[in-house]
Amino acid sequence: MKVTIFDLRETNSLDTAIEEIMKAFKERYKNITFESYNAEETELKNCIGCWSCWWKTPGKCALPDTVAKRYQDYMSSDEVVLLFDTRQGFISAKGKTFLDRMIQLFLPYIHMRNGESGHIKRYEKYPVMNFYLEKDGLKEKEIAVIKNYLARTAYHFQSDGREMVYDADILKFCDLNTEPPTKDDMNSLLTERTPTGKWVIYNGSPRGVQSNSRLLIEQITLGMHEKGISNIEVRDLYQLNHHKAWADDFTSNENNLFVFPLYVHAMPGLVMKFFEQLKPADQKEVHIAYFIQSGFPETSQSYYLKPYLELLTDRLGAKFDGILIKGGVEGIQMKPEKTNQKLFDQMKQLGVTYAQKGIMDIALISEYKKEEQLSKFVQILFTILRPTGLPNFYWDYNLKKNGAFKMRFAKPYIE
Repeated sequence: MKVTIFDLRETNSLDTAIEEIMKAFKERYKNITFESYNAEETELKNCIGCWSCWWKTPGKCALPDTVAKRYQDYMSSDEVVLLFDTRQGFISAKGKTFLDRMIQLFLPYIHMRNGESGHIKRYEKYPVMNFYLEKDGLKEKEIAVIKNYLARTAYHFQSDGREMVYDADILKFCDLNTEPPTKDDMNSLLTERTPTGKWVIYNGSPRGVQSNSRLLIEQITLGMHEKGISNIEVRDLYQLNHHKAWADDFTSNENNLFVFPLYVHAMPGLVMKFFEQLKPADQKEVHIAYFIQSGFPETSQSYYLKPYLELLTDRLGAKFDGILIKGGVEGIQMKPEKTNQKLFDQMKQLGVTYAQKGIMDIALISEYKKEEQLSKFVQILFTILRPTGLPNFYWDYNLKKNGAFKMRFAKPYIE
């Protein structure tokens, strides 16, 4: 039996966690071999959303870093242990990026799983995922949100999930069960205001100016311009060299909107990298709103992130201006302008409301919430169409365009 330990914590030199993890496994199983990596040994670039691993080099990330060997060990393991730092009430950016980069281990194709969309396996089996969290400084609600997120992540990656926790100084294995996302909804408590000062919109897509998020931001700002708002700055978070200056400036701006795509049920790692650098508002008038967009058609995929963003706003001492969640956004750049007209009109209206009332558009929040789950009709239709290959058209088109169609089912980490 092989166990690979990925210690993704930045401050791990003085603890004995790795030794105790190995001891716990030896007491549980016989004939174990271990592979172990620490954070310094794992060069990990941010996922850039290029999807080369799906339609250019199927099954293998195109980024030039050392992490390919890590994922090869991941796939050759019976169980893995992922040790995470926590920052700003969530797993650290490095841990989140490790999870983001795991999409290469799955196919781009979609199937229905318990009434939801999900990516099809590239490999026949995946290792059990064991998580170890540094919990210093976390509130109970934050711990609950992280555990629920990790349970959902293991489910998403079609693995069993467990947490390794201390009980009376003994490290034990505890099953993580996927729970429905929290039903608390701070959107219902939104308070209209008369906004003033500067507006900063953060584009959290790794694709930067070429992203769907940027397209949506452009439409939002058009709506804001209609209401006479001109003091707007758009900041693309893929520009990592600006993070520190922008983080230092964050509390100087009254109105802050984060727009980003969903990556493995949460924000992309580069967005978390920016969140880590933010400091509390310290009684300044700082407002935060969020807009999460995803390729999955159902909005429920984003609901495991929503409670964290609400807690983050509170942790930063800022005022909450709402969360808007929109599914089915991927591919809009390939669609004719007429097809996107309804969405773009909604984005302009969102900008109008944001400029007038300082909050996310409540009517639009309610409308998008209707897309929380796929209807029975859509599920049945997908089941009927799947054998025809029509649901795979977008992916197959790009695979063929890149000369990679014949390799689409490649399993590079075991071949």
